[in-house]
Amino acid sequence: MKKGSLTVFFALIMVSVMTLIFTMGECIRIYELQDFSQEYTDMAVESGFSEYNPYLWSNYRILAIDLGYGSGNVGPAALEQKILEYCTYNANMEYGSNYARLIPESCSASNYSLLTDSKGAGVVMLGVKAAKDGLAEQIITGVQQKAESINGVEKVSVEQQASDGKAALDNEKVALQEKKQAAATDDNPDTNPSDYPEPEEVEDNPLDAFSVMKESIQKGFLSTVADPEKLSDVQIDLSATPSHRTLNTGNMEITNGNVLVDKALFVDYLLTSYSYYGRDLKHDGMKYEVEYLIAGKESDVQSLATVLEEIMLIREAANFSTIMDHPSMVAQAQAVADILAGFTMNPAIIEAVKYAVIAAWAYIESTLDVRLLISGGKVPLIKNLDQWTSDVWHLSNFLDVNCKAKSSETGISYKDYLIGFLTLNSNNTLAMRACDVMENALNATEDYKDVKVDNMAFAADVTITYAADEMFMSLLDSSNTVGEYSLSKHKYISY
Repeated sequence: MKKGSLTVFFALIMVSVMTLIFTMGECIRIYELQDFSQEYTDMAVESGFSEYNPYLWSNYRILAIDLGYGSGNVGPAALEQKILEYCTYNANMEYGSNYARLIPESCSASNYSLLTDSKGAGVVMLGVKAAKDGLAEQIITGVQQKAESINGVEKVSVEQQASDGKAALDNEKVALQEKKQAAATDDNPDTNPSDYPEPEEVEDNPLDAFSVMKESIQKGFLSTVADPEKLSDVQIDLSATPSHRTLNTGNMEITNGNVLVDKALFVDYLLTSYSYYGRDLKHDGMKYEVEYLIAGKESDVQSLATVLEEIMLIREAANFSTIMDHPSMVAQAQAVADILAGFTMNPAIIEAVKYAVIAAWAYIESTLDVRLLISGGKVPLIKNLDQWTSDVWHLSNFLDVNCKAKSSETGISYKDYLIGFLTLNSNNTLAMRACDVMENALNATEDYKDVKVDNMAFAADVTITYAADEMFMSLLDSSNTVGEYSLSKHKYISY
């Protein structure tokens, strides 16, 4: 066997070459550590946020993660632990197949945003995103046109006019009886009760019909326009809702977009994703969700009644305008007033009664309109004679809850009125009430009975720290002391 030898000079050269190779290898590994750590961070954070609440998404198209995971724990600690576990799993899976060999050490969600932060700005943002899946331009134009037409109707004190006119007529009747009584008991032969004309009546006094309807409405508005047995009986404790209680808060700033565009898209989102009278999406909890967004009352019935009363005011003004714009209808009201108040021979009283009759007529017609609207029909904003239903001479015939206005192929629907009322509320008010609705629905289920929307995050800035040992350079370290790398990676995520 032949023997070989290695000179000292060549040995020194080999050491230098190996040092260079190991140093280059370690430098390349450092670059790999940066890439792998960012990759692990991205995967872990996205995996953590993939556990969004499925109930909110399937029912309200809102993506948010419950930081308490169904428990009463508040804050991001559980989410941080979840993300760290995902990151550790990903790192361990690749530990034997690459030379990164990273060890995740900690995870911190130092900044995060909750659904209720900034008065529900997150709900507005996510709702607008959901609405953008549709035809944004058509949505914006449609919402604006409907809102302007409905909210542009000038209110008229129809009920007050009818009440004042009826009171004036009743006072005149009392005064007449007093005069007749005085004429019958005094000693003046020139005065006689028969000198005073008797008040006349019409077969169906419209002012009496108004009084009956008004009294019924005061006892319960919904009973005059809907079947009480078919109404929701859901009630909530307002003091416990997110819009009324002290909330947990995140610490991330939320920016708002175009206010006008966001308003229209947010309104479209609410009408698409929330139930209202006549459109039951089978959510748990409240049944008249949109009505609650508008009125914010403690029961479905109260919220619905408040919305219908607002519609009633608009219809009263519109129908009063219709009567005043048609001389034939004014003439009918005048004829009724002449009969009822003619005995006074006082033009001012007769005029007051005429307007009372017009107001009572408009009031009854408006009740018919509301009944038609909640049954799914449409009512023209301003009616013409062909679209009119009630008869001033027989208003009592329309007191029955089953009597409705004439149906129309065109006009304003109940949904359109909801659009108009939603636009009158600020996005913040609507968003916080939407949080009330969503939490009420969640808590009505067994799986999510402890979930609170002010502990549900939709955005976070996550930091994960890693440790890694030296690999190639340690081969040259005769002291067996190994250096350590420390890395920190960030990932911002938002639904």
